[in-house]
Amino acid sequence: MNLLILLGIFTIFLALAFTLLHLLVSLSELKKGKKTLGNRFLLIGSSLATFSLILYFFLPIVALFIWLIGVSLICYGAYWNGKHKENFHLTHHVFRLGIALILTILLALI
Repeated sequence: MNLLILLGIFTIFLALAFTLLHLLVSLSELKKGKKTLGNRFLLIGSSLATFSLILYFFLPIVALFIWLIGVSLICYGAYWNGKHKENFHLTHHVFRLGIALILTILLALI
């Protein structure tokens, strides 16, 4: 039982770090004046994903759907930025998508 609680805390911590990192990146880019569609997707997606982690303790099913929408927007916004800045690194996007999938599966199991 203690292992499951520790796994839940660790998963929430990693998910929060993932969303807050992308929130800081999007806010930094918007502050620099780079108001692209990808940066806006990153901002909206990371805000939704962060909100879903707060909501996760009260309504886990609803929070999981909001998490999926938020993470999808984060991944698409980063993909869009990479394509339009001509600074596209496929491994970076695959790695981000893999982390998002692992976090989603862990959130669904807990």
